[in-house]
Amino acid sequence: MTVRHFLPAALLAALALAGCATSGPTVDVKRFHLGVPVTRGTIALVPANAAGSFSLEYRTYADAVANELRAQGFTPAPVDSGPAYVATLTITQNVAVGPRRPSPVSVGIGGGGFTGGRGGGVGLGGAVAFPVGHSRQNAVEFDQIGLQIKRAADQTLIWEGNAQTAIDTRSKQASLANAVPAMARVLLAGFPGPSGVTQHVPLK
Repeated sequence: MTVRHFLPAALLAALALAGCATSGPTVDVKRFHLGVPVTRGTIALVPANAAGSFSLEYRTYADAVANELRAQGFTPAPVDSGPAYVATLTITQNVAVGPRRPSPVSVGIGGGGFTGGRGGGVGLGGAVAFPVGHSRQNAVEFDQIGLQIKRAADQTLIWEGNAQTAIDTRSKQASLANAVPAMARVLLAGFPGPSGVTQHVPLK
């Protein structure tokens, strides 16, 4: 369900510059909607990639988003129960690698896939590992969630939102398990929220 990619050093530089303006990571949030009140009702949450709907990872993240929808007056319901709305959830995670620096030991945080390179590599999904005696690379985790809400009756898109954050992989906040609930909370706060405006909110 979760999409993970490997990003070049150029993106890391851009993210690092963005993070310098604040004392900690922030969530960038943007929403689009029709500007009319949304009647609350039952809502089914489905993954953008249907193949991931039964994974434990997806269920964990979906539950966090469902909790925030519930806090905004919606009632989460199964997709086959005839809900008033269907919300499609997208979750992505990227890792951007920066310049190397000396490191005398092997570092490993988390688990995941692996993309190789001379003297080391970066494990996707928040893992960073380098052999003993070789150099360590700085890395930034780039997490994002997207949500589209449609009326089930006619498939009209009534609301769409996106939240994203960049976190140093050495931070305690660096994991989707921590980032998704925080991003969902910010994304859905004050639903439907301002349309077409990017907001910058501290990640908590």
